[in-house]
Amino acid sequence: MRNCKGLSILLCFLLVFFAMPFPAVAEEAEAMPVSEASEWSFSAFGSNTSVEKNPNPMINSDGSVKIVANGGKIASNEQGISFYYREVPSDANFEIKAKAEVLNFKGDDKQVSFGLMLMDQIGQHRNSEKHNSNYIAVGALDTIIKAFYMQESLTKTDMLSQTPSQGDIFELSIKKSGDNYVLTCNGTTETFTLPGLFSDTIYVGIYAARNAEIKFSDLNFTLDTKDIVDLSVDLSGMKTSYLVDEPLNLKGLKVTAHYSDGTSEELTEEDYIVTGFDSSTPGTNTICINVGEISKTIDLEILPLTCTKLTVKYLPAKTDYYLGDSFNPEGLKVIAEYNDGYKVTELTEDKYALYIAGKAAEDYVFSKAGTQKVEVISRENPSVKTGFEVNISDASIESLEIFRKPEKTAYFIGDEPDLTGLVVYARYSDGSKVRLDKSEYEVKGFDSSAPGEKEITVYHKGKTVAFSVVVKEKEVMGIEVTKYPKTTYYIGETFNAEGLEVSKVYDNGDREPLTDFSVDASAFDGSTPGVYDVIISADGFDPITLKVTVREKTEYEWKAIRFGQSTSDSKNYVNFLDNGAVEIVALEGGGKIATDHDGITFYYTEIDAKDNFVLSADIKVKEYAKNPHDGQESFGIMARDAIGTPGDSSIFASNIAAIGGFSGGTKSPNGTQLFIRTGVSSPDGAGSKGIRRIMIKDEKPGPDNTYPAAEYRLTLAKTNSGFVGKLNDGEEVIFYEPDILNVQDSKIYVGFFAARLATIEVSNIELYVSSSETDAPRYIPPEAPVTPSLQILSLDKTSNVNYSLVVKPNVNGSITVKQGAEILVRDVTVNAGEKYSVDAVLEKNSENPFTVIFIPDDTQNLSSYEKIIKNFSVTMRTYNEGGNIYVSPNGTPYGDGTKDNPLDLDTAIAFVKEGQKIILMNGVYKRDSALVISRYNDGTAENRKYLVAEPGSRPVIDFDKKGQGVTLSGNYWYIEGIDFARSAPNYPGFIIGGNYNIVENCRFYENGDTGLQISRTDSSENIAEWPSYNKIINCESFDNRDPSENNADGFAAKLTCGVGNMFIGCVSHHNIDDGWDLYTKAGTGAIGPVIIDSCIAYENGTLTDGTVGKGDKNGFKLGGEGVPVQHIIKNSIAFNNGAVGFTSNSNPSVIAINNIAYNNAKGNLVFTSYSGIETHFVVDGFVSYNTEGAPRDSATGVPASDDNYLFDGTKSVNKSGEELTEKEFIEKLLELISKIKSIK
Repeated sequence: MRNCKGLSILLCFLLVFFAMPFPAVAEEAEAMPVSEASEWSFSAFGSNTSVEKNPNPMINSDGSVKIVANGGKIASNEQGISFYYREVPSDANFEIKAKAEVLNFKGDDKQVSFGLMLMDQIGQHRNSEKHNSNYIAVGALDTIIKAFYMQESLTKTDMLSQTPSQGDIFELSIKKSGDNYVLTCNGTTETFTLPGLFSDTIYVGIYAARNAEIKFSDLNFTLDTKDIVDLSVDLSGMKTSYLVDEPLNLKGLKVTAHYSDGTSEELTEEDYIVTGFDSSTPGTNTICINVGEISKTIDLEILPLTCTKLTVKYLPAKTDYYLGDSFNPEGLKVIAEYNDGYKVTELTEDKYALYIAGKAAEDYVFSKAGTQKVEVISRENPSVKTGFEVNISDASIESLEIFRKPEKTAYFIGDEPDLTGLVVYARYSDGSKVRLDKSEYEVKGFDSSAPGEKEITVYHKGKTVAFSVVVKEKEVMGIEVTKYPKTTYYIGETFNAEGLEVSKVYDNGDREPLTDFSVDASAFDGSTPGVYDVIISADGFDPITLKVTVREKTEYEWKAIRFGQSTSDSKNYVNFLDNGAVEIVALEGGGKIATDHDGITFYYTEIDAKDNFVLSADIKVKEYAKNPHDGQESFGIMARDAIGTPGDSSIFASNIAAIGGFSGGTKSPNGTQLFIRTGVSSPDGAGSKGIRRIMIKDEKPGPDNTYPAAEYRLTLAKTNSGFVGKLNDGEEVIFYEPDILNVQDSKIYVGFFAARLATIEVSNIELYVSSSETDAPRYIPPEAPVTPSLQILSLDKTSNVNYSLVVKPNVNGSITVKQGAEILVRDVTVNAGEKYSVDAVLEKNSENPFTVIFIPDDTQNLSSYEKIIKNFSVTMRTYNEGGNIYVSPNGTPYGDGTKDNPLDLDTAIAFVKEGQKIILMNGVYKRDSALVISRYNDGTAENRKYLVAEPGSRPVIDFDKKGQGVTLSGNYWYIEGIDFARSAPNYPGFIIGGNYNIVENCRFYENGDTGLQISRTDSSENIAEWPSYNKIINCESFDNRDPSENNADGFAAKLTCGVGNMFIGCVSHHNIDDGWDLYTKAGTGAIGPVIIDSCIAYENGTLTDGTVGKGDKNGFKLGGEGVPVQHIIKNSIAFNNGAVGFTSNSNPSVIAINNIAYNNAKGNLVFTSYSGIETHFVVDGFVSYNTEGAPRDSATGVPASDDNYLFDGTKSVNKSGEELTEKEFIEKLLELISKIKSIK
């Protein structure tokens, strides 16, 4: 064995040199049996509990208790739980507290629960019969945190909307005082008064149910043993008058307890419970001060609110009128201030009245030119008023003009008028032309009671304009088949007209079923294959032909195959069971259903792509998807237009139609869905338009809700109209796209599949294949109308007076933009999906109101043609101009940005000027929301915006597993010296979607997904709009872990990143998946080349606490899906990673210069691609050294070189056969370390 002492010393030096911090790993506390915890007992009882599912808890020497419950439930009328408890009398007063750390929690099951509970009765240990008792609890239920109790029925109150996930800690408590209960979670409190909840004994404890693994620590039970006989209350210093909705303030209240031994004691707020406070309604509100069974009441006065000020925040959209126009208040927003600022709110229309010249403004017609004031008067306090002015032009109306006629100008008798598309303008004497709202003109003359040409007249202000329409009687066009019988027969079968419906068809589209028609099937020959005409006749009509097919009965051959990315013979296989069922298996990690390609176990048969089919079967789901799911597992029935080579694990893509278990993403619901992938033109996924899906049943399939425990029969059908899915005998859902599988092959491969993590048993298979030539013809549904919308994309906070308002409509139309009363643009045409920018100058240090009026073009198929009015305020503000802006964990929006009066972080980011620095003072900035640097919040090449740590400090932005991390969509930011930690599950700690940003000397750890990722933060499909030219310098990323433990990398530039992105001098270690991930998807296309220079990746795939991930575990993963991208990695080191040190991950075009790899578990260097893809690797100066028997290096197409020392399975040699010695390796490593050190 090779002497590794020198290497160990060197690698230790490497760790010390880079000052890589490792969170302390706590030793596992010694566990002891339940019986040793004297006053506490354990019972597992109720439905679905068992020894296997609900084992005894582990009580550790540090006092913590771990409860594992894979059985039981908390339901509306029963409880099945693992309960660790103690007994107290029902009249006792006490408090129980504990911290609950989530080790595992099934977040998609509403009956999974854990927390603190007080129960009236408990079930016998290990009795799984149904149990129901009164109780009160705080903890997880219905996938979030709630306070809830059972007394006759289950009552629940939401406390935290957070779904518990691995690593979350909840501080829980229940305090009982008499019949009053105070339930608390992480500082949020709910109080209940529940007489008679308990009878003789209360069972107090911690519990878990159904699918939760929880570690309870700091378990504390405090029993109040003092005998209180009376309370006295001193109100002299307490506030007793409150405004409506004002919170209770107990400051100054003195509560004294008098005990049975004659002593007295003044109590703190923690000692008593206040109930009954309600300030929502004026009047007397009586509250109770409760200690045990003793209560005292206090009467409070709730005073009504008084409106003291009105302000017009947004003027009406229309403030310019002509004589004869009616006043239109649309868009008006009024703000009311109550009790001199106590409350400020936007008023609803019923809270104020509008008057013009002393008359109600409703339907007021302007008869005098000039300026008129509109008064706004409070209905609650008419003495409070405000107002605004409108302008009335003296120009007179000269004519009306039909700018565009309605789309419909031909009618049938009895039709209603449809004026969609009609655009009318009024011309005035000042030369202006004004588009009229539909409400501003009247239309007369339409009469569809008799045929002929009709003149329709438009009226407005005494002017008219007309256009003509034609009305005609509907005419019968003939007859047609409106419901089809069976149209495909096998030889020997006879024609059957059952199900046939024939109808009269009118030229207006009406259909009227016939009851009297004849069917002549004499030409049908069931003995000979062919297409036969069945003649249908009805008196007074020309006969029509129904074509039917006779064909030989085909015995379809069923086959088994596995293919596609991540599949293997050990994880993907088919078993044929003795009961005739077929078991289809995809073990964890075996394949995937991805956006653009698949890796599946497939039991299938082939049919002609021209045929239609119906395939159905009963499905037993034995296992499906982890909890939480990773978004790529699936099972069910699938049809596809191509299959891969048997046993080939390369990327393989095809168009598909499928029904079964599917989510499509970690954040998407996992249920039974019909889904399709379209656009794929070749097996590499080119042209993919991704997956679309329709949820049929939003419930995760599993053993308890699929066959035979419950009916679960899936049906997938192809018709001439599209692909149809159905669960059991439920409603059919359909994608109206019948030709999506006519691309790669002349066959359709249809059958049953499993992917990623799914084992299913398929039985009672029925397949029916029919001829599309004679099946019911294609039905093309009417195009679904689009709901018009308008996005305002620009910032609502800025430090610049020069501002661009950016809007984007989803349909064509015209916009008018106003700043206050000033019209910036009027009736400008805008196009669907395109941005439109309007320049404005903002008033400094003020709120600037804008109004955008969007009128959709009503020649489009829309759900509404009404104008859209959007009010939008832009706050312009600066802080400490010419100096830095200071922020601190305790900063507020009311600071001034100085060190003595710092701002909060969000306010500083919103208002920092170009060239100005935001200085983060030391401390932990704990958040429960994302930190967003929005698009358009930009610096410049000359003057960046800065977010930097105060010298000598190391501030931490901690998202507390609740916030979604940092989203940097702006350009030209410089961020330095900050830690970013603990983002919410499935969200990166830091994502960059902007350009030309620099992130330096930052750390990213314990995030819910990748530490730092460069990917788009909008929906753009254009690589030119993807994030580009960002530099990540001397940063570190570690201990990042997603819930599925297979996706969180240290650093990533993947999927949708542009050109010019660089990582320089960075270190990535102990992440659950890869150190670096530069994955590319074929469907979205190649990302821009990334440069990784002087970086280190080690120990990825395992966290610092020893947790081993379920992902790839590579050091540097440099591509994906065989897409060529010329990434460059140089001067970098990978060691001790759980998989490959440097892998191209099928990218055929990686350039690797002067890199070192050591002891990576599955190889130091794997530069390969899929069969048939030509490689263009460049590998120069690569040193691969191994002492632990890893696989040999592989670099397809790379010629041997004396500059490369590659590991051949036993030693590291170059082209000349020279073996690299340990001493030489250390020298080369030291040389590279020196080069990296120069960057650090």
